[in-house]
Amino acid sequence: MLIPFLQALYHDHLPFPRTEEEYRQLMEEIELFVLAPQVHHLLQAGGRHEEIPAWFREKLKERTAQASYHNMFMKHKEDEILQLFERQGRRVIPLKGIQFAKRYFGHFAARVTSDIDLLIPAAELQQAIALVETLGYEFEIVKDHHARLQKKDGLMVELHWTLDKLQWSELRAEPFWNSAEPLGEFQHVKQLSALHTFYFICLHGARHQMDSVRYVLDVAQMLHSAQDEIPLRALMELARQDKTSRRIQAVLSIVYSQFPLLQSSHPLPFDILDTHWDYPTIRNARLGIRSNKYYRYKLFFRHFIFDTLKHQMKSVRKAY
Repeated sequence: MLIPFLQALYHDHLPFPRTEEEYRQLMEEIELFVLAPQVHHLLQAGGRHEEIPAWFREKLKERTAQASYHNMFMKHKEDEILQLFERQGRRVIPLKGIQFAKRYFGHFAARVTSDIDLLIPAAELQQAIALVETLGYEFEIVKDHHARLQKKDGLMVELHWTLDKLQWSELRAEPFWNSAEPLGEFQHVKQLSALHTFYFICLHGARHQMDSVRYVLDVAQMLHSAQDEIPLRALMELARQDKTSRRIQAVLSIVYSQFPLLQSSHPLPFDILDTHWDYPTIRNARLGIRSNKYYRYKLFFRHFIFDTLKHQMKSVRKAY
């Protein structure tokens, strides 16, 4: 039920569910993937709240209100860090989270966020760690391509100095900084360009093996809300240079297989890959049911999404 409903949110001519049982099943799937805020705000944006049952509408509002309280807290904590970096003249770019929800879903609470991810210059990692520590966060570890700090209440901050694991591509952070623009009234706090945000969101989804509909919806929403700023041929050329093109193709193949009407507005410049990903497999895995197809999909994402033999061999030693 979930995928056809999400398709209908973007295309008015597609039908919503018709029966109470279908809506009950749909709500179960929305809650399974924690998508109520996104669905609520997409319904509002499309002016289609009155087309759904009252109980369903109220349940979405209830879940969205809960997310709003949480995201308001997260926004306060992120603002606190960003303002500190600005005062100290340190460059920083917020990734995902609050800024992503506001920019591409239309509201800071339209997408639940669980931690704070920031991009910082590699040469300034130690200074960035020291700054965040002054706000009561405790340093935990430097791992792969980020440093992690955490407060006693569990709130986590990750400081990334690049946007991919170093051993799995040739991606460089400099182009992201070069095209970044000031965020709001800030001078030192930046935001990624739409193209680089989309690139990062795809890489992030691949990093998590697209194991949630959240990652699919993030990509689809960006294509619907900022498609004129996301030239796919330019994206693929960038990915080929960085040796990440196979991952980008895999992510977009999954998204376009679930939202095929994207081909008419934003056609892919390559043939769709067979990733062995499908919605029933992902849903069942969330419920603890793992089929043979699930293991084929996991194998694909562990070892067959790399551009070079060198990077593929590294994935054998340490799975992606």
